Amino acid sequence: MEAMIRRNDPLALLAIAMGTAAGAFVLVTPSRIPHTPQTLLMGLTLIGTLVLLMYLAGPAAFVAVTRTHVVVGNPLVRYRVPRSLVDGVRIDGFDIELQVSGHAPIPIAALTPGVGGHNRLRPGDYQTRLNKIAALLNHTPATLVAGTMTRRYRHVHLVLLAVDVLALIGMVLSISTDPLA
Repeated sequence: MEAMIRRNDPLALLAIAMGTAAGAFVLVTPSRIPHTPQTLLMGLTLIGTLVLLMYLAGPAAFVAVTRTHVVVGNPLVRYRVPRSLVDGVRIDGFDIELQVSGHAPIPIAALTPGVGGHNRLRPGDYQTRLNKIAALLNHTPATLVAGTMTRRYRHVHLVLLAVDVLALIGMVLSISTDPLA
């Protein structure tokens, strides 16, 4: 049995939906702007960047509780912590952190806003979110196992960011060497 909380930031989800629809619209609709490979790639690069960044600011973050581990998936790094090492969860300023015995606290990005800044939550909202993760820990039966915490980069997300940066650089170089008429 696994319980999960995913960051479903409404602004990020709306931007992803709008960006995806705009990308599909650009691909299938005729327009008065000639669809040269350059303009098509520019449009899709910009839309793809928006969708990728909103995905990372939104649903890419999650926290899952299993019988043996707590898994914190922040946008670029994933932590897997045996339940026996979890010392609790606490609010630290604008962050909600997983306390891990013998390690630095792990910020739980799934419980903090990804788009719009920290001012979107009131102090009571942080307590409500803290209660959600505490409830997951309390209601998921634990089988304590020995082990160590693992920290791994989320390679797919890093590759997507690298490809996006290269596409943006290519777009800028293309515009600077052959500006649109």
